[in-house]
Amino acid sequence: MEAAPVHTIPETRTEPVAPNMFELLGRGVAIHFSTTSFTGEARFQYQDSCREVNASGDEIRQEETELGTLVTITLEPDADAGSLLFTVVIPRARVDGPEREVRIETHGFLTRSRFARLPTDAQLQTYIAVPLRGRASIVDF
Repeated sequence: MEAAPVHTIPETRTEPVAPNMFELLGRGVAIHFSTTSFTGEARFQYQDSCREVNASGDEIRQEETELGTLVTITLEPDADAGSLLFTVVIPRARVDGPEREVRIETHGFLTRSRFARLPTDAQLQTYIAVPLRGRASIVDF
């Protein structure tokens, strides 16, 4: 009696993919950032005890650096007192498992910019660092 041939199904493995959604929390700050959406535009939601700001498209500035992607939005565009910005460092990550998410730790920075009113030496920007933790995931839009 001859053994029946065994047919195996080849294992299908998907390539690791960069996450497109980031949900981060830290020190009273909640961040929700997606690199794309149903409209194709990036979306950024920032919330703390004083404000909630939603930004999309060109309101979100992204810059690739060796640190990761710096993503910045304007929280207060005050021309007289200076502006308040929030920048989060989005680290490079990859999702390679069926759970389609990875835990990440990073930092955000509140930057207060002031205008020099008098011709005097002064620091024109101050920073508050905010440690952030959360998850990066892949969402199909």
